[in-house]
Amino acid sequence: MTALLPTAASLLDALERTGPRPALAWYAPEGRTELSGHVLANWVIKAIGHLDAEITLAPGDPVALAMPPHWKRLVLALAAHALGAEVEVLAPGTAPTREPRVLVTDEPSGPLAEDAEEVLALQPVALAPRFAGELPPLVHDWVAEVRAHPDRLAAPLPAWSGPTPAGSGERVLLTGDGAGAAELPGALAAWLAGGGVVGPAAAVSARAAREEGVSGTD
Repeated sequence: MTALLPTAASLLDALERTGPRPALAWYAPEGRTELSGHVLANWVIKAIGHLDAEITLAPGDPVALAMPPHWKRLVLALAAHALGAEVEVLAPGTAPTREPRVLVTDEPSGPLAEDAEEVLALQPVALAPRFAGELPPLVHDWVAEVRAHPDRLAAPLPAWSGPTPAGSGERVLLTGDGAGAAELPGALAAWLAGGGVVGPAAAVSARAAREEGVSGTD
């Protein structure tokens, strides 16, 4: 990792400096969700706290994200990279390259959950206060649990395990949610420049993109 982003602290500082300006805009059937830099940083900090305290995620641990694109999936990817984990975004119907220690999924009763040490249930719905449906034993309801964690980091973070920021757009249109290795560098560069991201591209009209001030693509 280069000195540009030695730890997630640089990213969190950049998001906090963005303040009330939109750092993320997500388009979904239930409407548009906007997160300011402060709010997005808060979600990431809480997710780091949960993964650290409840899941004891350690550097090098494999984390598999097996759910549809969503800004909450992006939050978990950022938090896992902040703790030095190896993050893999799975396409539908594909298996992880390594047996995951942590699986994030909207299908906690599915076959992938059988091989994971820890399973975090998460549905791609913006305002859901908890997982809708019955959860298998020992599965974590991520949205319900993460809200209880502090708004401040409890300890220094290890080296960032994600990609290096790359790109020049300050308001980037994402194909998906930015969690994958192909999109995350552009998202990171936008945030570090004081900008933000908009997605997913398939749900954003040309007019909406202009209104969002999109200046680049992932």
